[in-house]
Amino acid sequence: MLAMRILQVSDIHGRLKRVEEIVKKAGEVKPDLIVVAGDITHFGDLGDAEEILDKLSETGVQIFFVSGNCDPPEMLSWKPKNKLAENLHAKSIKFGDFVFIGVGGGSGRFGTLTELSEEEFEHILRKFADLPKNSILVSHSPPHGLEVDFTGSKHIGSRAIRRFVEERQPLLMCTGHAHEGRGVVRLGRTVIVNAGPARDGFCAVIDLVDESVSAELSTLY
Repeated sequence: MLAMRILQVSDIHGRLKRVEEIVKKAGEVKPDLIVVAGDITHFGDLGDAEEILDKLSETGVQIFFVSGNCDPPEMLSWKPKNKLAENLHAKSIKFGDFVFIGVGGGSGRFGTLTELSEEEFEHILRKFADLPKNSILVSHSPPHGLEVDFTGSKHIGSRAIRRFVEERQPLLMCTGHAHEGRGVVRLGRTVIVNAGPARDGFCAVIDLVDESVSAELSTLY
């Protein structure tokens, strides 16, 4: 039997108090893995990101992360000193019984630090053409045109990412970016979770058992 529990957060935006709450939440729900789906800092630098990941590593739990549009561009290729924190951007990593792939950066044009074009997203995703059934996509940017990428006035997700999910059908997608798009939706087989901004005290607890995904939206307080 394949099984894993994930504590998913995104959009911390440099709030150290919330990082402390994530550590406490991890102690309560006892995840096998913490997934951070971008915007770790708020227009910060790598030192700020390192501080936050160091604090999260106090849980003793493996951390997979991607950068977001409010993180510095250098974070796309950055390897943190902390051995528990793994940058997933443009990588495929087997962890337990599952294969994790990642895409950092933000969709849309907001004048923020790390914004990727649809062509750039497509180029990155091309390397994941042969995706196993037990794969999990971690992307700051959600697929375009769904509840989880809607800001209340417009959809800010990526069309290239949506095409990839529709065609490759990963088991699970962990995302963020659209703060107002907190929710759990399906796109074909794929369960897509936008946990909501950790900056505002939101998270999600996801249980994977074989090819079954159970996602619960939760809070840090």
